[in-house]
Amino acid sequence: MRRYLFGLCLACCFQPLMAATPLDKVAAIVDEDVVLESEVTQRIADLQFQYRNRPNTLPSDDILRTQVLEQLIVQRIQLSQAERGGVRIDDNSLNGSLTEIAQQNGMTLAEFRNKLETEKAGSYNQVREQIRQEMITSRVRNRRVGERVHITEQDIDNFLASPQGASALETEYRLAHILISVPDEASPKQWAAAKVKAEQALALLQQGKPFFEVTTQFSKDEDALQGGDLGWRKAAQLPTLFADNADKLKKGEFSSILQSPAGYHLLTLIDKRGNQQMMIQQHHVRHILIKPSEIVSLEDAKQKADDLHERLVKGADFAELASTYSEDVGSARNGGDLSWVSPGEMVASFDDMIKKTPTNHISPVFESQFGWHILQVLGERNQDMTTPYRRNLARQALYARQFDEEKASWLRELRAEAFVQIKGEKTEEAKP
Repeated sequence: MRRYLFGLCLACCFQPLMAATPLDKVAAIVDEDVVLESEVTQRIADLQFQYRNRPNTLPSDDILRTQVLEQLIVQRIQLSQAERGGVRIDDNSLNGSLTEIAQQNGMTLAEFRNKLETEKAGSYNQVREQIRQEMITSRVRNRRVGERVHITEQDIDNFLASPQGASALETEYRLAHILISVPDEASPKQWAAAKVKAEQALALLQQGKPFFEVTTQFSKDEDALQGGDLGWRKAAQLPTLFADNADKLKKGEFSSILQSPAGYHLLTLIDKRGNQQMMIQQHHVRHILIKPSEIVSLEDAKQKADDLHERLVKGADFAELASTYSEDVGSARNGGDLSWVSPGEMVASFDDMIKKTPTNHISPVFESQFGWHILQVLGERNQDMTTPYRRNLARQALYARQFDEEKASWLRELRAEAFVQIKGEKTEEAKP
């Protein structure tokens, strides 16, 4: 979704949005909604702009139109599902996504809005609505498809025992380096001069100068302007000299001067992940979840959560309210207790709120893809989570694989169950 939105907004920033024709035509009827011809034309124009430097990668005009129309039809079906399920995107979430897209374009949100409005009055609101729709379809898709993904402990055991599992969990290093290079067949004098520069660079690092600044000042490698960042690589993907020294470094440390045929190197370990001991700061958390539904709107669910929060602030018993009102059935039986939670174990908004909430305090009401939450942090601890961490990585890999498979099946089922009439075609597709 992000890739499409980024391309969409680039197109909107640098080409005027096409004006809707006064006599717009219906391209397709989708259940009780329609796809307009102007929407198809605009989406095609966006794609053509994104691929303007690679026009041969797009299919013929007829095929492109068919593909775009089908995308819009499937989007309409998902939006209908979202409406029935009470899925909404609040303005704060929408503004956050717009701000992120503006930053990707090198602008503030205000500059982004002004740019769009300069091209055509009202275009910012049009882009805003398109992004809201993309966020809604993404949320309903994640919710519905996520319910279809089932991963057992045996699945995880099998994955960890497989070559794919071993590869996925192999330790990865994110290194940056400084290269003081010497020419081919360098003379002893040239080697000595390079060694002096390497010692100067090392002295600056020891004095506390940031590695990035030292890199841009001394390094002659092609990635110097990126701070010498080599990105995430497994040991087998690193030069032997780097691989032999990477595991000796702690995060943020830099190496002594290393010599290779290319010259002198200094390494620093930016981060490390994968098959190593993981000491994790965990939080003991309990929560109350209020879900929107076809009967309860998002706003009504929020009001109910606000009322419960007010009662908690006034001293009501958290466990009692969670047992009575929380719609997370599993934890409600235990007074909302989720036990010890590791970073990344919960959805992003939940994870962020845990970090912001002091121990023995109650959070404000906040939203996730599941509904409205109130949480309380009961304690903190550092825990060796090496085995759970490895199993969680395996679970994530299996989830991503199954999610893609189930998403394709879910979309096919939605399409088959919907009434769709494409204008100009002789046949109609109807619900069975």
